[in-house]
Amino acid sequence: MDNKDSILILGAGIYQVPLIKKAQELGLRAVITSIPGNYPGFAAADKVYYANTTDKDAVLDIARSERVAAVTTTGTDVAVSSIGYVCRELGLCGISEQAARVLTDKALMKEAFVNGGVTTAEFRRVESYEEAVAAAEALGLPVMLKIVDKSGSRGITKITDLSRMREAYDYALAATDADHMVVERFVDGREVGIDALVQNGRLLLMLPHEKYVYHSGHTGIPIGHFCPMEVSPRLHENMLHETEKIIRATGMDNCAINIDAMILPDESVSIIEAAGRCGATGIPEVISGYTGRDYYSCIIDAALGRPIAPFDLTHGTPTASQLLYTERSGILREIRYRFAGREYVNENAVVPGVGKVEVSFAPGDDIDAFRNGTDRIGQAIFQAASNDELQAAVKAFRESLRVEVCQ
Repeated sequence: MDNKDSILILGAGIYQVPLIKKAQELGLRAVITSIPGNYPGFAAADKVYYANTTDKDAVLDIARSERVAAVTTTGTDVAVSSIGYVCRELGLCGISEQAARVLTDKALMKEAFVNGGVTTAEFRRVESYEEAVAAAEALGLPVMLKIVDKSGSRGITKITDLSRMREAYDYALAATDADHMVVERFVDGREVGIDALVQNGRLLLMLPHEKYVYHSGHTGIPIGHFCPMEVSPRLHENMLHETEKIIRATGMDNCAINIDAMILPDESVSIIEAAGRCGATGIPEVISGYTGRDYYSCIIDAALGRPIAPFDLTHGTPTASQLLYTERSGILREIRYRFAGREYVNENAVVPGVGKVEVSFAPGDDIDAFRNGTDRIGQAIFQAASNDELQAAVKAFRESLRVEVCQ
């Protein structure tokens, strides 16, 4: 196939595999780049390069040599800056370099929010432990200490007592490659997600979704999502207004958007952060299931500059995602669960109209205890006729799930 029909996908992890496969289904040649490692995308791709997705010049060289028609990713922040750079250098459709730069540094992002009138928590940029303590004292406890350059809830701690700051700062320092962090005032509310899609300045999708959250010793970590989210007309208008302000403030265009937000008791919306790519943790599958449109195809169409029709959200199929994970590291011995009335052991499940379960590891594989969204050992997708039935199915699955690990 001619290289003009190639698409460069940044990352070879489990969240990029469905995007790779969808590109191939659409008749594109899937070229990927990633650092070496045990990543499933290598086996799925048509052409593999071993380069760090944050190395902009290396990614540009690959894009040029392959004469790609588009460059994109999903489920990861670290590659977005390279996408913006390549799009600028090669004149490809996609997020701008400036927007990508802002969205991959939470300090710059927060500054853009403030300057653009986005409702967000007061914050301080800090470059040392002492500055972090001073920022917490100035803002008032509780606060959130966050690294600026990673996603997946890595390096984040909620601090309710300054005696925890040293531990939190060291934990963050070990997770970041940046020379600064942010401390922000904690906003108490209900955390939800918003995924959106913008093309040529036009907002085509604004879909709020609820989160299932795993509470670790440092912060809450999303382990799944579901639609529909019950939203009043007032709350919907507030969410839409904040999404539009985020787009203007950051300059995002021709890309998927993932937003974390807090809903306050008065139905006002406080924005936690945003990303110029689709969310992970099963979000593309939830959007696809709820809307009836393949969202991976939309991500690819946006990168190619193909026209995308606005989404009709008046009627949707209740859909949920749920990660499979374990709290123990070691060697996997067995994954057992019940799905749609049948028991499964160390195998996938696909039941039309009900959903599917994908197990990513086999007995004998080394697995990690769950610390962030990349530590998943599988994923389940559910569909039902009503939200009540959906939640019952997710609950039954969780209660049946058994992951046996040998130390």
